[in-house]
Amino acid sequence: MKIYVWGTGKGCKIAMLNYVYGEEIEGYIDNDPERWGKNFQGKRVVSFREALRYADIIIVTVMQYDAVLYQIEKSGFDRKKVFCYFDVADNSEMARRYFDGKGRKIDILEKRLEDLEKIVKIRFSNIGYEIADNLEKGKYKFPILHGDEEAVRRIVEEKCSLIRFGDGEFEMMAGRERLPYQKYVKELGDRLKEVIRCNKDNVLIALANNYGSIDTYTESDKDGIREYMTEEVRAFHASLLDYDRVYYDAYLFKCYFQAKNREDAARRYGIIKRIWQGRDVVLIEGAKTRTGQGNDLLDNAKSVQRILCPTKNAHERYQDILKEAERISEDKLILCVLGPVGKILAYDLIQSGHQVVDIGQIDMEYEWYRAGAGIKVPNPTKYVSQLPPALVEEVHDEEYQSQIISVIV
Repeated sequence: MKIYVWGTGKGCKIAMLNYVYGEEIEGYIDNDPERWGKNFQGKRVVSFREALRYADIIIVTVMQYDAVLYQIEKSGFDRKKVFCYFDVADNSEMARRYFDGKGRKIDILEKRLEDLEKIVKIRFSNIGYEIADNLEKGKYKFPILHGDEEAVRRIVEEKCSLIRFGDGEFEMMAGRERLPYQKYVKELGDRLKEVIRCNKDNVLIALANNYGSIDTYTESDKDGIREYMTEEVRAFHASLLDYDRVYYDAYLFKCYFQAKNREDAARRYGIIKRIWQGRDVVLIEGAKTRTGQGNDLLDNAKSVQRILCPTKNAHERYQDILKEAERISEDKLILCVLGPVGKILAYDLIQSGHQVVDIGQIDMEYEWYRAGAGIKVPNPTKYVSQLPPALVEEVHDEEYQSQIISVIV
């Protein structure tokens, strides 16, 4: 009987203290390729794919386990041979066989208490702003944010460009590192400050709509916003914003996962697809992002070409990327998917007469929408920044390969 444990982090260390079954663990599973082949607690760490060849039993010790269970079920591995340590509802025979029941109950209760304390803290810290937006709009200042349909109308009819700013860009401007795919660079932070203050009529600046009421988001996303939007963060945002100008919602392309009303996603995607309807499109994206590959997101575009850039730390090749992008014909629509670097690239290309729309990782959300699982599921052939590191497989898609006009990595 070969037993593999999924997880090499805090949850695993907690769980294994209560492991009582006499049979030895065969190995540990982790999605992060940098951990493969290394030792953890005296055993080898392997990929899920390798473990599938040998495992009779899989014990999941990851605290946030939904995506892991989804990955296991998709693989076809027998769900009856999987035990999830932190799932309070999992009281199977394996639970009683492998672990001390009392110790496990204490671990689960401690985790639930820790989660509850965190949620209560961040909800109360942000509640004043939420109430203020609904009841006392004159007490606090909020940016003027116009809606998705107006933004799309101006992009389509007036040929405006759009540049989005989220927490990653604001943290970069504040001199802090937040994003897994772009390390902090002072020059990049300074350029982002220049871009966010752009006040040209044909450039729409979009902000993540986190400032007041967040009723349209899921509870987990609300808590993420509450945790991030501290007094210090709000003050920094205020130092960069003009409260007399019109901004747009940077969540324009996040139609599914964070929305409380996910039934509306199809309608919202229909609005967004108008942006590239019948247009010759050039995507400037990370080499493993693969926007629209394997799905119908860009099927209504007239044509699609791609310039592939580094998946991580694209700023190191910025001048090469800009030089290549400037060769694009001005009648083509440029869709940028390159994190903070994409903001300054869009800004510089706009100066040379191009229309650029910073669509961010719309494909990631679109894949989750198509999966319909209600959780952030991994994609084996695409880089997903919002999940732990994982190996991204190569794709053998002739149409996708034919769209690549330049590779800068």
